[in-house]
Amino acid sequence: MPHPVRPELPIPFPFRKEPARLPWPFDWPLPTSLLSRGTSIGRVLRRNVAGLTPQQVRQALDQFSRLNSGPAGGTFSSKEVAGVPVFEGRFPGTDERGILLLVHGGGFAFGSARSHRALGMHLAQLTGRRLWIPEYRLAPEHPFPAGLRDVQRVYEEALMFNGDVVVVGDSAGGNLAAGTVQHALSTGWAVPSALLLLSPWLDLSPESASNHADHHEISWFDREDMITYMHHYLQDADPNEPAASPLKGSWNGFPPTFIEASVDEYLWPDAEQAHALLQTAGAKVVLRTEEKALHGWQLFPDFIPEAARSLAAMARFIQEVDAAD
Repeated sequence: MPHPVRPELPIPFPFRKEPARLPWPFDWPLPTSLLSRGTSIGRVLRRNVAGLTPQQVRQALDQFSRLNSGPAGGTFSSKEVAGVPVFEGRFPGTDERGILLLVHGGGFAFGSARSHRALGMHLAQLTGRRLWIPEYRLAPEHPFPAGLRDVQRVYEEALMFNGDVVVVGDSAGGNLAAGTVQHALSTGWAVPSALLLLSPWLDLSPESASNHADHHEISWFDREDMITYMHHYLQDADPNEPAASPLKGSWNGFPPTFIEASVDEYLWPDAEQAHALLQTAGAKVVLRTEEKALHGWQLFPDFIPEAARSLAAMARFIQEVDAAD
């Protein structure tokens, strides 16, 4: 069967002479049956065959992340902010109108600045912002609220360094990002200029809507994984506490918020509920969806078309917020 004509999917990179083109092999659509079989096999291998610990998953992801470093031309180096290790990304020739604070996901137990470098550096380049990715403390060695407190300290420092802060969080990082905004509102801190939540994990309770649906047909994880990593993070804490599950807290006063999730992924109900809460609260909120996208797809804008679309949509949202100021 002949291949379909390859569609051109330019990404509007304002700092490049030519738009980026996606490699042809990654434009092939995969059938749902193949995705389902592949993710199911992956779960069995990870849990039942290899029995990977969170520490081993961290090491594997950091090694894999070397293949996904993002755009060239910028600097990416470590520093300390409010006692927390932070990786900072910068590009020459940008106006650096503020801080882009990217809170990485990974079930509160893995993920790093390296795994999220490509997404963060692309967004920094597109929006002319300085990138900060905090290396917050991870579970199970550092249970709740250690990671949340680290993100809050870095956010407070970002406000003092430059009051114009955009916060982005994916998956568990979306939990920490939303929790930081709720903390800012409760303590009188300024809220970010914008908040972007990518496939956020916002309700850690075993009876959450996402756990009840247990939609793992094309998911890297299922209910068993969610309960396991919830316990790694919370240990003896109450999953219904708003600081642990932001869906249980107040969404009044939130800044303009961009929410993105795949309608076919496990955490879609969390994203849908957050969108409804923000609408009820009267916030400016955009809900963007993809179909048959695997959780975490946004991390690979140089390789897969849905991630390129997501990157362009996120950049437009931030640019629109900036233009409205």
